[in-house]
Formats: sequence, structure tokens, C-alpha cells
Amino acid sequence: SESRCEEIRKVVSSVSTSESLDDTSSPQNRALEWLCFHDESKLPSNEQQEITQRYILAVLYYSLGGSDWTVDCDFLSALHVCDWFGIDKNYFMGVTDCNEDLKVSAIMIYWNNVHGTIPDEVQFLTSLVHLNLVGGSLHGTIPDGIGNLVNLKHLHLIENRLSGTIPESLSKLINLEYISLSINENLTGNLDFLCPLENMINMSADCGGADLKVTCSCCDSCCAATEHECCVVKSLPWADIGYCFPTLPPALQDVDNPFSD
Repeated sequence: SESRCEEIRKVVSSVSTSESLDDTSSPQNRALEWLCFHDESKLPSNEQQEITQRYILAVLYYSLGGSDWTVDCDFLSALHVCDWFGIDKNYFMGVTDCNEDLKVSAIMIYWNNVHGTIPDEVQFLTSLVHLNLVGGSLHGTIPDGIGNLVNLKHLHLIENRLSGTIPESLSKLINLEYISLSINENLTGNLDFLCPLENMINMSADCGGADLKVTCSCCDSCCAATEHECCVVKSLPWADIGYCFPTLPPALQDVDNPFSD
């Protein structure tokens, strides 16, 4: 009903702007319309936590071109969002984990014909530990609000078309262990603000090649986005990247390189 929809709008207004909810072409408006009139779960409007989480996942679906995904992952189904996943070649994809409170803790939508932009609303999935949106055609910037996901341990955005300056808010991700931002031709910035993070295990970015747009003195691998080639620049227990640049970027020339003579 219209009154139920008004109540739902009040709930989701805590995570989205009025402008985005009013714009009939926006992912936010489409997610609200779906929640109000097409969601077969028909959640009561007083279940604010679950409505908010369901809304954010719907925004993500519309923002990332969900109707074109190769594996639909059961997004927008009547199932609980913790069951919004699919299987491709024995790999789980979609919402791949929730915690004991049924809050989404892992989203992995990779090599799945993803396109669009990463919505700001993702920052309100505060239980996220793992975010993997590898191998798509994502454009636009990395939302500053991702820095609010303080439980995040894995952030993987390799091989997209992201642009803009990598936000320094990522330095707030004190639990971050793995971050991979490489093969995004138009991402720029200095990643040294991540060097002090004590739990970091592996970092990769486009800090190699002739057309250097990212600097990083503590990265484990540097890539050249235009050549789609990467080089492991620190000794690691694993090294599955087989290409290396003739000359390392200046910030890494003194780093022990297992591929050097």
C-alpha cells in the first residue's frame, strides 16, 4: 500500500538522499519501488534493520547492472538476502556469507558482466568483511564511504574502469588484510597512506609501467593497467603473476624483487 511505502521510504532515507529516491531513473528509486510493490517477501515496515539491508542489496543490484549478470545470484528473490547467491563453475557468487546476526558479511560478484557504479549505500553494510567486484566494467570513483566499513578485510576491485583519486578514507580500514585495485587505467593517487596498516598482507595497484598514475612504496605487486601486466615486487609465499617490467617504478627499485637477477 501507499502508506506502507511511505514507511519504507522513511526507513531507507537513513542511507539514501531524498534526491536519489525521487529520481525515477536512479538505482535508489528502482530499489524503493521494488521493495514497496514487487518484493514477494513483503517485510513489515517495522523491520527496519532487515528492510535497510534488503534495500541496500537491491540498490547494489540496480547500480551494477544486475539484469545483465551472467549468474543472477537470486537477487530480488523472495529469499532472505543471506540466500541471494548463485554458483558458477563450483564457485559461490553473490552474498556468500552472513554473520550470526544475519547481517551480510561477504559480497563476491566477480567476472559476472557487472557494469555501472559502486553505490554510496554500500558503506552502511557495516558487517562486511569481504567485498569482491573483480572483472567488470565498473566506472566512476571508489566511494569515500567505503572507509566506514571498519570490519573489512578484503577489498578487491581489479580489472574495471574505475577513475578518480583513491580515497584516503581507506586508511580507516584498520582490519584490512588484502586490497587489490590494479588494472583500472584511470585510478590515481598515492597509496602510502595504507602502508601503516598493521594487518595488511597483500596490496596491489597500478604503480608500474610507463604511464604511472598511482604511487605506492609498500605494494606487493605493481601493475601497468594499459599493458595488463603485473610484477610481484616483494617476496611472497606465493607468486602466480608471471610478468615483470624491465624497470620497476622508482619507489620500488630498492625492494627485494624475486624476479630480478
